[in-house]
Amino acid sequence: MTIQASYAISIAIGLTGPLPTPPATINANLISYVATQVPGYTILPGGLIGDLSGTSTYAVAQIDQLAVDYINSLTPYSANPWLLVQLGNVYGVPQGVGSNTSVYCVFTGTPGFPIPAGWVVSDGTHQYTVQDGGIIPTGGVSDPLFCVATQSGSWAVPAASVTTLITQPPPGVTLSVSNSNTGVPSAAPQTEAQYRSQVLQAGLSPSQGCASYAKVLLGNVTGVQPRLIAVKQVNGGGFEVICGGGDPYQVAYAIYSSGLDISTLVGSSIGITGITNANPGVVTTNLNHGLTTGQSNVNIAGVVGMTGVNGGPYTVTVISPTTFSFAVNTTGSGGYSSGGVVTPNPRNVSANVNDYPDIYTIPFVVPPAQTVVVQLTWNSISPNVVSSSAVAQLGAPAIANYINSIYVGAPINLFELQEVFQTAVESLIPIPYLTRMVFTVSINGVAAPVIPGTGIIAGDPESYFTCAASAVTISQG
Repeated sequence: MTIQASYAISIAIGLTGPLPTPPATINANLISYVATQVPGYTILPGGLIGDLSGTSTYAVAQIDQLAVDYINSLTPYSANPWLLVQLGNVYGVPQGVGSNTSVYCVFTGTPGFPIPAGWVVSDGTHQYTVQDGGIIPTGGVSDPLFCVATQSGSWAVPAASVTTLITQPPPGVTLSVSNSNTGVPSAAPQTEAQYRSQVLQAGLSPSQGCASYAKVLLGNVTGVQPRLIAVKQVNGGGFEVICGGGDPYQVAYAIYSSGLDISTLVGSSIGITGITNANPGVVTTNLNHGLTTGQSNVNIAGVVGMTGVNGGPYTVTVISPTTFSFAVNTTGSGGYSSGGVVTPNPRNVSANVNDYPDIYTIPFVVPPAQTVVVQLTWNSISPNVVSSSAVAQLGAPAIANYINSIYVGAPINLFELQEVFQTAVESLIPIPYLTRMVFTVSINGVAAPVIPGTGIIAGDPESYFTCAASAVTISQG
């Protein structure tokens, strides 16, 4: 009699990954399984049953451990050399390439044209592949792009020797390449440990999520400050990317390379929250409108109720950062109900990425600055004489540094202002001796109140704060 059966091994997953099954559990599962397949096995002597189950348990435990070890090896930490190479190929980092002779090359050509990873250049003898990619910015000259030789070996790479494009640009795009500095000859083959680290980093990069990855790439653009970066999810769907500083083509290319769905990118919208019945009518906006007195290309659309104001262009007179009049008598225009958008919006910028044969328009928002002025009145019960000028000298830079560190769209926190001041002057006035700290804050010349019941002083949600130490007045009183 021949019995054919299969026994499935289940893998237990713990917080640290796959775990081997305890032998006692395997033994119990085997006996239960045999009982379902051969109900009369119990007529065998007990010692024989014990020998058979023990031997089988040992064999299954070995198989189980091999399965666990194999699954655990599917990471750069513990993969065997063959699997490590396969993981590296999946992540786009072939083994050994990172240790080959390398050189930084500068590309000159049509602004907006991207130089992708994999672009090949040559010095006439050896070829080099662009590793990270970049884009031709407004000035027509790219940042230095890291290039690695396609073959192993060590040789000198003189300055201005890499001047040949192996990968050719598409029609209509001009492009040339050169290396301003000498290259770096290969010192030694890449070690397994170095390659493991390279594969691990490559694998982690896309796992951070597109929004986080976009922030990383934007932070790598020259001139961009980390605190001026935000990727906001917009109600109704889509993403609004805010980025201050940097060349617009390089910013657009960073967004394009991040994996964000560019069809969901939206710009800023300056919405209308009210229009007066007056001569002239006064418009109030939800954001700082950024208009200037005498500007004559302003349009209004989407207003409900006072529909007669939809249109333009209008010439405006600025009243405040969020109000302006537009030289129209609205006394007989009916009441404002809702809606409305003001254009143009100077925050919105877009740049084209020419990824041949396609051109992609990438919109993003450049955050405006909000100038902050702070007045602080303090007092204390210190038994020692305290110099008011010394307190001001210590406190003003600290307060200005705090405000200049706030991320785009985030508010000023009154309690943090107090803590910053306390810490700055603690050497002169111990914190228990401070009896008064009254802050008055203005933003763009307008007094900014604290939101009732909080310590929050809010500004424009798409803007950032800037404050000079000279704009902080500290006095005792």
